[in-house]
This record gives sequence, structure tokens and C-alpha cells, in this order.
Amino acid sequence: MIKDDLKQYVILLFLTIILSSCAADNPVRRESVDMDFNGTDCISIRTIRDYTALDNRTLLIEGPGKQNYYVRLVMPSFGIRSSFQLGVKSRDDYLCPYGGDQIVFGGLDHERVSVRSITRLNAEQLKDLLIRYGKIEPEEQPDPGPVELDGAEVEELGEVT
Repeated sequence: MIKDDLKQYVILLFLTIILSSCAADNPVRRESVDMDFNGTDCISIRTIRDYTALDNRTLLIEGPGKQNYYVRLVMPSFGIRSSFQLGVKSRDDYLCPYGGDQIVFGGLDHERVSVRSITRLNAEQLKDLLIRYGKIEPEEQPDPGPVELDGAEVEELGEVT
């Protein structure tokens, strides 16, 4: 009898662990299916026009012809959002996610962070990223209005005496 109780407790404990791991609150960002977040695109350093820090680890860089690139850094940096200038350290004229290329920013200490990936974006992907990082508001979907439903018929009951 004690063996059966112990067996039931072990099984119950195992199932509880499995179910709690499935129900864990893990904030997963909605990511575009067609977007490669491990991109290996390169940007000509001379054509970089502007940049926007999306968070402590990601940048949006504008290149020639308003072409945008999603740049992920190897590690987060808290100074990236408050930096007024962005520099690039590279062995050639291209910023690439390989070869030790780095983004340089900050005040007197000039913090350097290596680039993990660079992905070229189309207009739809750019809009999706800007909405996800809270840089623009999503478009309001028109309210479809009330739905007409066939109601249930009401039957009058006789008086209760």
C-alpha cells in the first residue's frame, strides 16, 4: 500500500513538473516568418546614412536609397540608446557580421560591440520591426460592427398559482 502511494506521488510530481514547464510564461516576440534574424548581409560603411537603436542589442541602420538593415549585436550595451554618434571598426570598407567588425559608440571610453548579424529588410519587415519595438503604432483595424444573430424564440409559460 505504501509503495502504491509513493508511486502515485512520484507520477503526480512528474506530471506537475511537465505541465508547469509547458505553461511557463515565456515572453516570445512575434517574428516574421520570412525574416532571417541570422542574416549575413554587409553594408558599405560609406553609404550608412542614419541609425536607430531599437533596444540595447539591436540597431536599424539606413543605407543607400533608404535601404534598411536590421543589425543585432553580440552582447547588449546600455550606452547605445543614448549615444549621439555611431562609428564602425572594420578591416575593409564594409560592415559585416563576420571578420571581427564592431560598432563603436559612447562618450570618452568608446565602447565597442561586435556584430552578430545583419539582415536587409523590405518595407513590410521594416514596418513589422518598428511596430514590435514600439517605434510606430500599429494601424487600427476597422471595427466589423455587431454581428447579426438569429435569436432564440421565447416561450411564454403559463402562470404559476
